[in-house]
Amino acid sequence: MNLKFFYFGNQCPHNCYLLARIKTFAWQERITLHLHDLLEDSRPAVEHKVFSPTMLLVNDKHRWHGPFSKEMVQAMLDDEVKPVGYAVDQSEDVVKGSLTPIDVESVLTTGTTCAGAEDEGLCRGKSEWVENVMVSHGLKHLGYVHTHEGKCVGGAEFLPSEIVPYPIPDKRRKNAFLTCSYLSDEKNDFKTYPLDQLILDLKGWGYETLSVAASKDVVFPNGPQWWFEKKGFIDKGILVTEDLHMAEIHYMQLQL
Repeated sequence: MNLKFFYFGNQCPHNCYLLARIKTFAWQERITLHLHDLLEDSRPAVEHKVFSPTMLLVNDKHRWHGPFSKEMVQAMLDDEVKPVGYAVDQSEDVVKGSLTPIDVESVLTTGTTCAGAEDEGLCRGKSEWVENVMVSHGLKHLGYVHTHEGKCVGGAEFLPSEIVPYPIPDKRRKNAFLTCSYLSDEKNDFKTYPLDQLILDLKGWGYETLSVAASKDVVFPNGPQWWFEKKGFIDKGILVTEDLHMAEIHYMQLQL
């Protein structure tokens, strides 16, 4: 038995505690664990077609992205895991709260939404990651945090495509990549407002296109696809199909 854990530095607040969790599980169960930080080496992302900030590969068979429990890992080891697709009947009622540029301070307010707990400490690693990206690439910010009625409801985050470790087709300097576009539900569209403002900024900064990896029907990652199509994104083809998430992930691109 073996486990492989792929993670894009601290791009997602989940990464830090998931790394600790899988290390603890592997040590307790005496299972071989291979760690791949895509921030340091993007080749494993290319080899294994990784398109999210975390992926756990169990026995070179079961692929799981995002948060996991020790029970879920054990179920995958025992071949008892079942596919779970999270679809949302997404509202088109655009909500406009307040927008704050994504920087080292604003990401500390996203704990409940992005890390699942009201604990600023869970986003410290994310804050450091944001600072490194902004300084090394001369960026004013990485998008927008969207707050509504005093609560973070998501936002829109981007990276220059040339520093994205995922094997996306377009790595031009003039192509931006949308790393996060969350959240919305059947009553509210919280995603449009921050995305629209980010698009205006990207145009002003000289970007020609904005791309994203989005699933056809389910929320993971960044889906559903039809929502982006209504925004003018063009489907450029399938990147990968993730069976456990019931996710057919497409590469989509918008001309700015």
